[in-house]
Amino acid sequence: MSDRRSESPAVSRIPPGTQADIDAHQGWALVCHDPAGGPDVSPGRGGAPLDLLFVHGMAAGGWIWPAAWLDGFTRQGHRCWTLTLPGRAGGRSVTRDPSVLERAIGHALNTGDLDGASAMLVRALPGASLFDGPTLDDFADAVQQAMARIGHPVVVVGHSLGGAVAQLLLRRGVAQAGTVLLASVPPYGTWRASAEMAVTNPALWHALSQFALHGAARADMALMRRALFPNGISDRDFEALMAGMHDESLAATVRTAGLPPFAPLPGPRGDVLVVGGGADLLVPPADAWMTAAYYGGAPLMVPRAGHMIMHDPHADAAVTGILRWCAARAGRGARAA
Repeated sequence: MSDRRSESPAVSRIPPGTQADIDAHQGWALVCHDPAGGPDVSPGRGGAPLDLLFVHGMAAGGWIWPAAWLDGFTRQGHRCWTLTLPGRAGGRSVTRDPSVLERAIGHALNTGDLDGASAMLVRALPGASLFDGPTLDDFADAVQQAMARIGHPVVVVGHSLGGAVAQLLLRRGVAQAGTVLLASVPPYGTWRASAEMAVTNPALWHALSQFALHGAARADMALMRRALFPNGISDRDFEALMAGMHDESLAATVRTAGLPPFAPLPGPRGDVLVVGGGADLLVPPADAWMTAAYYGGAPLMVPRAGHMIMHDPHADAAVTGILRWCAARAGRGARAA
């Protein structure tokens, strides 16, 4: 696939130049990637290639989707949208951004506002995001607002944590052209996979726990690199991905354990496609199969792919499977019309 893509201006609630502000962290950002090939038809028309809205996983943003991955869809006529979910109100924790201590002291000295300085420090404590959010519901709200901005039904492609958000939209009954769960949190939560990892791979379980609580500053990133990218990734690409990672809200990630429920009731759903990686250590193949069974089908398995399927050398197999599924969905829509 080519590394070039057509990218339209961002449609965003984040004002330009304010990415470092706390208020901006509470916004979401949406970028449109226009079709670069395929049939010349208008979006939303029966039989036309469906629009795809990509929702990222934990600690990431819309930038996580590689150009080659998106090109696989835009060159077949699909308009793609990449969404960055809102961040936490307190910004980064002190383990990821030690300068917060200097800012709090400076605020106290310059303004005499000791309460405000204390609040800054409290918000920066590891684990504070369990209380200041955003929550999984906040993420789902952001996706709904983005879908309203797009203006017509889209296929929501949710990766990992983004898959939990996509399932919460299904639980809410939000109209979609379809849902693709890509290495997704299972509908019953992460408890089974987490318990398995704690027994069979305690070092990785500890590294992921440290990453969730402290970010990359305290986690064994070499171990996580091997787990997330079992087929390898270049130093340059890995460093670029890690540079973009941010502190994730524990209020959202804790709920992905399964309580309270975030998924719809089990039952056959032709509008859900489950895609799993055969070498995924975070969402093992067993969970991909159980997720597909929950929705009354079988998963599309990419045998040697890891958790970051879109960055995997075998990503083309996933793209091809999703394209075929989308074509079938669009064809059914055209016949119904």
